[in-house]
Amino acid sequence: MIKDLKKKAFIKITAALTLIEGLALVPCFAVSLAYDNKPTAYSLLIISIIFIMLGAMILRWLKAYTFKLKAHEGFLLSTLCWVYCSFLGAIPFFFSGSGYTFIESIFESAAGFTTTGCTVMDLDTMAKGLIFWRAILNWLGGMGILVLLVSVLPALGIGGRRIAQTETTGPALEKIGGRFSSTGQFLYITYSVFTLVEFILLFAGPLSAFDAFVNTCSSISTAGLLITSENAAAFNTVYIRIVVIVFTLLSSMNFTLYYYMINGRKKALTGNAEVRGFWFIIIVSTILITLNLIHDKIYTNAFSALKDASSQVISFISTSGYYVIDYTKWPTFSVMLLFTLLIIGGCSMSTSGSLKVIRVMVLCKLILRGIFKQIHPSSVKAVKISGKAIPAEKVGEITAHILLYFLVLFFSCLVVSLDGLDMTTTITSVLGSFTNTGIALGGPGPLGNYAVFSQFTMLYLSLLMIVGRLEMFAVIILFTRSYRKINSVEQI
Repeated sequence: MIKDLKKKAFIKITAALTLIEGLALVPCFAVSLAYDNKPTAYSLLIISIIFIMLGAMILRWLKAYTFKLKAHEGFLLSTLCWVYCSFLGAIPFFFSGSGYTFIESIFESAAGFTTTGCTVMDLDTMAKGLIFWRAILNWLGGMGILVLLVSVLPALGIGGRRIAQTETTGPALEKIGGRFSSTGQFLYITYSVFTLVEFILLFAGPLSAFDAFVNTCSSISTAGLLITSENAAAFNTVYIRIVVIVFTLLSSMNFTLYYYMINGRKKALTGNAEVRGFWFIIIVSTILITLNLIHDKIYTNAFSALKDASSQVISFISTSGYYVIDYTKWPTFSVMLLFTLLIIGGCSMSTSGSLKVIRVMVLCKLILRGIFKQIHPSSVKAVKISGKAIPAEKVGEITAHILLYFLVLFFSCLVVSLDGLDMTTTITSVLGSFTNTGIALGGPGPLGNYAVFSQFTMLYLSLLMIVGRLEMFAVIILFTRSYRKINSVEQI
């Protein structure tokens, strides 16, 4: 497969990624120093200097080299870069002197970059600089680190469309400017503005500057929340809940719609079928869970039931996976509904993971059409969303995606079951990893601590997070016969 990739293109992009991670480590060093954790601080500083020097030297060497990628090269490059980023991100954890194994460090880095939010480490004992590093990994991975390259660093000479297409979530990447770098720039500007505003609001509340920053990075990227025993009480306040919920919802909707709103299309959000479906699912699910909680006498106060139900509904459907109440003690109906939302996920072109609402909508329409054609076999009926027919090719792609999604889930459950843990732990942990949510039942629990698994399983789940983040095809296509024989035309 590697022979199909332009070697210098891979080296140049990985050098840029190395430079970005090196620069991102600088504030982590400052935080460790401020909290008087000098061994970790000096370790982060040395790693940062090495990353910056290595990345800068290679970029200088390849300064004049420009390239454009073919579709199959974009798939391979994206997968290799995400694996490479996870490897680099693991180095600060491993060399921090905290006693983490390299597999645990890889898992933590992959969970950070893919915004999965699960962990194998104890946040209460983790060095502040490493918590800060984990939050930055969440932020970089939320919108996509390769999208960052083609948006804020177009001078690298990277053919942006092929890379961005494999990394952005949803059925397709929509170009909103004259170039795909313009799309990336708008996405990151919007993302950064949301980050700044949320940080100011959280800092204005009961959170310290440190807690406000790390939780802003984690919630805006729909990675969850970094709650420790020190700041746990703050998340019981209505103010913090509202701020987190609002920005989680904003990040779970299609970012390109914000561009249309700014440019005069005031009904871009309200007129979008996927957004309407997203809100419909949230409202109905919140009402059903609230009624279930009151009916089963889990809550006697309707407002408290509504507050916690809405928090967890948004947590699951956005794939943020943040945990503010022990939902494992809720009635089975409520828990089943929450995990159904986890499979659905947020909107396309958002920071959310999982299937996406638009794919589920198309699937439901396809089922209804199948029922209709059983009654009227000679009829010709298109799959429509908002009155517009979806091309048959696109419907086929979505159907294949959903089928592959459940096939990967089933296969991964078989692999993880080799650890010999109970079925609840196995299935929900695979689901939490693959959907980039991180939460589970059984061993890991709602806190998403995956330390119960073996080193091999941790490594497999790390790969599964990347497969889920890249929406499967960018990774799985690399192992197909048609990819290996890209220049020949063969029937499947």
